[in-house]
Amino acid sequence: MYLRYLQYLHAVIEQGSFALAAKACGVSQPAISHGMKALQAHFAQPLLVREGRRHVPTDLARAVAAQALPLARGVEALPRASVVAADRYLLRVGLTSSAALVCGPLLYASWCLPNARRSLEMATADEGSLLEGLLQRRFDAVIAPKPRKFAHPDVTERPLYELHPQVYARKGHPLVRAQSLAQLQGAAWACVGPSVSGPVDVLTEAHRVRRMPAPRMAARCPDFASMLHLMAQSDLLAVVPHPALLGGAAALVAPLRLAESLPLYGMWLFELGARKSRLGPEVFAPVG
Repeated sequence: MYLRYLQYLHAVIEQGSFALAAKACGVSQPAISHGMKALQAHFAQPLLVREGRRHVPTDLARAVAAQALPLARGVEALPRASVVAADRYLLRVGLTSSAALVCGPLLYASWCLPNARRSLEMATADEGSLLEGLLQRRFDAVIAPKPRKFAHPDVTERPLYELHPQVYARKGHPLVRAQSLAQLQGAAWACVGPSVSGPVDVLTEAHRVRRMPAPRMAARCPDFASMLHLMAQSDLLAVVPHPALLGGAAALVAPLRLAESLPLYGMWLFELGARKSRLGPEVFAPVG
């Protein structure tokens, strides 16, 4: 069971709503909702019950949160308790899966090629987990979208590049010639995991501002490669934030030429302010 989801449950109980819990955890409401659904799958009895527009925690939820919180805090403390001197030849970068594909070659070229003794270690996760890892000094840097209202006195942040998400479908899809979001109503969608402010959110936001029903997420995938492979063999639609993510699927899928543009969102570089940056601005110039 994912410890972060247990923390989300505790936040929902403490804050009283998904919106406030998301703010307290530095993640989006869809991430909280996904976490609650994942937790509920482990229990036969409900953790939360609806009362009007509110989700009210049951006695089971309170018991689970009370027992799990000390464990979660203990696990989180382990990296801080075992901090060792940083390896000056190793660069540890936490990224979202899209940033790993876009920035990975740049990181390797700028860090490893000038010195054969250097190595690059990349890890992917959702934005909230990555920023927690940075604060726990498990990463030297994080590249991810900036969570809404995120600010931490120990973290420096710098915008890198903007993503222009587009809706894609397999070639030959019945909706591949659609020209508006309205024509996509009722379609099934695929996405990559929960995220703070990524493709799932921009799609939902595009529907919300037009007062359209939220898109139906029929499949959640672990990464873009598996999502695109699934899309190419089905009638699922998906949002792809950067053409570099298409890879070998570029010949199998096509962007929809919609009249509406999906909201842009930025990718940021986060580092600890107490440390000298190991990544200069020139590293990311090609994607700026």
